[in-house]
Amino acid sequence: MTTTMFALLGVQALCWLVAVALTIIVPGDRVRRVVGGLIPAAGLAVMLVFGQTLGPGLRLLVSSLGLLYLLKATILLQRSQATVRAFSPWGLALYFSVWPGMDPAPFQKRGGVDPALLKAAEVRFPGGFVAMLCGGALAALVAVFQPSLGSSVVGWLGIVAVLLMIHFGVSEVLTLVLRGFGWPVGVLFDQPWRSRSLRDFWSRRWNLAFVEMDRLLFFTPLRRRFGVFGATFGVFLISGLLHELALSYPAGSAWGGPLVYFALHGALVLLETRLLRVEKRWPHGAGRVWTWLWVLGPLPLLFHAPFRENLIVPLYATLHEVICRHTLTWWFHLALWLAGAGHFCVLIASSQVPKQLRWHDDLAKLSPFNRKVMWIYGATIVLTIVAFGTVTLVLHDELLRGGPAARAISLFIGVFWLFRILVDAFYFRHEDWPKGPLFTVGHALLTSLFVALSGTYLGLFLWRQL
Repeated sequence: MTTTMFALLGVQALCWLVAVALTIIVPGDRVRRVVGGLIPAAGLAVMLVFGQTLGPGLRLLVSSLGLLYLLKATILLQRSQATVRAFSPWGLALYFSVWPGMDPAPFQKRGGVDPALLKAAEVRFPGGFVAMLCGGALAALVAVFQPSLGSSVVGWLGIVAVLLMIHFGVSEVLTLVLRGFGWPVGVLFDQPWRSRSLRDFWSRRWNLAFVEMDRLLFFTPLRRRFGVFGATFGVFLISGLLHELALSYPAGSAWGGPLVYFALHGALVLLETRLLRVEKRWPHGAGRVWTWLWVLGPLPLLFHAPFRENLIVPLYATLHEVICRHTLTWWFHLALWLAGAGHFCVLIASSQVPKQLRWHDDLAKLSPFNRKVMWIYGATIVLTIVAFGTVTLVLHDELLRGGPAARAISLFIGVFWLFRILVDAFYFRHEDWPKGPLFTVGHALLTSLFVALSGTYLGLFLWRQL
């Protein structure tokens, strides 16, 4: 299995290189359009011919990453050779690798950082970061309790965990990072819970990478032939077919469910637009109820039982084996070493505080005595954190054995960091923190470290206490 996986990853890398090379070396606009049309067809033929020799997980990898590369190549082949060669090499690499969006325009040339775009991404980053962590935590919990939850619960909770972690989490983090480096990418998911209609949901809020792809490849030619309403329904049918390849093809059965789901939504969007006028005539609350009723109600057609049972459940069964391969003693053994090192990571971040927060200027406004008190308080906290890290590393085995004194120390350290988390959540305000993406990311990382430290020591205390 491992050999097959590495071989397939090698094939994926080769496909990636071929896709990039074709977009650069193929000359002539007409030839480029022909090659661009043949690439997805050739990829689909290869998938259908050789797909039966692969397992469900490998078919999912082929149908997702493989199609992504090929469709991106098709989009770039619509542009002239000179235009593509003028792209930044780094931009092309990012477009074909880490960025799941389909519009290549933001990667033509790395420019200066756009303050407005960066600020918007900075505001959204904390929510995305929390979603990513919550998705990861939910995935871990589902994996740990997988044998006792039942396949149906594991399937649906597993999908929720992936959506939280990737769609609502990683996408926001990646947007901030790329904008911070001067690539003006758009958002991939724009607060879909605020959708006022199905049209609003599908065209402006959910999976905007698909919206970009439809706009760049399908909508215009369909509109010329069938008009706006026909083109609208057509792109829903195309989305259904692509989801058949992404969901039914890896599962090896239940063909038709995703296509029916998107055909239904295409018809409902036309119904909204032509007759119901949901966005214009309905109250916001009623529009949201209507939207989520239709998004969630027929969802078993999209994420059908074979997909859940053949891909999601085995994924979490594998994670369960990985996590439960070791005892709690082994995990706390590792966690304590990491926690000890984590305290010194906190100190590295703390060493930047006086300069970054301009303590020299602010403390100068205090009386000499109050200024000395503040420095003493800061030094005391630093020494406390040094003591926590040192005790954890030096007395690692004693803390792990959990004698009375060790439990008391674990409880104190855990409560110390829990108090710091609560202060951050309920006393500090977002407006209190210094502005800028580096501070936003640093704040999120530090808070995550505090949560990990508190959870490690309180978890160790409860485990040994019980």
